[in-house]
Amino acid sequence: MDTILDEIRTRFAVTWEHEQRPDLLQVGVEPVTVVPLLTWLKAHTPYVQLTHMSVVDWLEEGQFQLTYLLTDPEGFRSLMVVTRIDREEATAESVWELWPQAVTYEQEINEMFGIRFPGSPRQGVPFILEGWDDIPPMRRDFDTVEYMNAHHPSRPGREHTDPRTYVGKVVGEKGYLHD
Repeated sequence: MDTILDEIRTRFAVTWEHEQRPDLLQVGVEPVTVVPLLTWLKAHTPYVQLTHMSVVDWLEEGQFQLTYLLTDPEGFRSLMVVTRIDREEATAESVWELWPQAVTYEQEINEMFGIRFPGSPRQGVPFILEGWDDIPPMRRDFDTVEYMNAHHPSRPGREHTDPRTYVGKVVGEKGYLHD
């Protein structure tokens, strides 16, 4: 992995790196570097499989963190390529032409966080939230309680039970009992 990391450092502007464990390395890059780096990795290294794409909402910093998890299926190692984009102008370059399965990740991320991937085939097509008319629900500034109270008022005769207390009573864990 050290040789590949040296190549990445030489060819691309790495802003930070972290070895999470011997078989998992993270590299941070600027948004404009993501697709060139991923393209190079797929063509010239064993990291050929896009295993996952994820988002972290850094609300206080006004950014979204996009993470692309690549896997070397023969060496059983993984590499995370991480970047941050502006939260208000949430747009990232699509990687669906490198990995067709990225269309699904990008569609879900678009719907749940509002991040746009121009050119990705299913942008704006409902994935889970048909008829959704509020801010994307995975953003940290989405108020779940307010949304539920506005759209799903409580029904008469329904009693609220704290899940921790209920589980504690059922399985007898004293640390969970509050009664």
